Amino acid sequence: MRKHTQHEEEGQAGDGAGLWESILRETATEARSPDAHMLLLGRPGVGKRTLVQSLLQHACPKAATADAAVDGLPEGKHHSRAVALDYAYFGARDPAANDEASANDFVCPSAFSVVILEDAKHEGLLRSRLSSTAEALRHMVAVVCLDLKEPWTMMEDLRSWIELLQRLMSDVFQQLELGDQDSLRARNADTLSAYSEPKITDDATAAGEPATEGDQQQPGNDAGAVLTYNLGIPLIVAVTRADGASALETQKTVGWSETIEAYLRSECLSYGAAIVYTMVQAKNVSNVDVLYEYLMHRIYDFPLKRGANLPSRDALFIPSGYDTQAKVDGIVAAMPGGHGLERSFESVVVSLEPPKPAPPQF
Repeated sequence: MRKHTQHEEEGQAGDGAGLWESILRETATEARSPDAHMLLLGRPGVGKRTLVQSLLQHACPKAATADAAVDGLPEGKHHSRAVALDYAYFGARDPAANDEASANDFVCPSAFSVVILEDAKHEGLLRSRLSSTAEALRHMVAVVCLDLKEPWTMMEDLRSWIELLQRLMSDVFQQLELGDQDSLRARNADTLSAYSEPKITDDATAAGEPATEGDQQQPGNDAGAVLTYNLGIPLIVAVTRADGASALETQKTVGWSETIEAYLRSECLSYGAAIVYTMVQAKNVSNVDVLYEYLMHRIYDFPLKRGANLPSRDALFIPSGYDTQAKVDGIVAAMPGGHGLERSFESVVVSLEPPKPAPPQF
């Protein structure tokens, strides 16, 4: 029987190692999820970049530390750039892998590329940077940021950004095959019709109580939420600087929290938009983990383990599909003053900023 020489044995071992490494590489490639894209819209100073940085910190703390070191900014400070379009990113991973994500060698398997727009006049520039493929749109989400510290701007901003998204997505969808258009819209609509409140586990209870309105636990989409306008991609309304809720408890602002919630939920219902209040402070971060988990659920189909959280002045969370017309009608009927939504939002939630001085007369 012929014996293998040392060189032959080493060669076979090398071939085996190479084959094994090849299999590992292929497995890693197959396991990698597609990268995702976020359109992040909001007026200057609303906290968009701070929110993205906090999402990065949640997804991969090591990457966030490295990113902050490159920026060279003091702790708790973030860039505020006056640019037509800005770009950022954060990692995408299993939202249940929080412990693994804290390891020094952890790398998120995918990335969320973020395009930031804060002035609607640059809509054309955003359109030119937007991919028009069906595959890219399957992994795309729009997030509109509203400012709870200046609540009188919220509804005007929301309507303006939704109008921009309608124009934008209408233009993009015209570039797609009809089958792809139908598939994207059906996926969006199915999310609403299939929604049900997650079963409450110990982890979910620790994260937040299930939805209660009038001290009664609410089922999910019990009356069948109706999607009046289907953008074809998920829409999330992120109410930033939710610590501003504490300023809505003065004599001048009594009833504002309920009014804001009612108008928001009524407007978002037509578009199937989720609502989440967030707060990012140096020592107090609220609901960023909720937003992150919901993003992973909508884009990568990870199971949603958190139920809606309401009523809440500063940590509201309403997933797409939770609300129905009956629920919105219920909170509108309970609004202070008994006027419902008959009055304009801006006539109720009025600006508290001091009036600007009159220009000098010459």
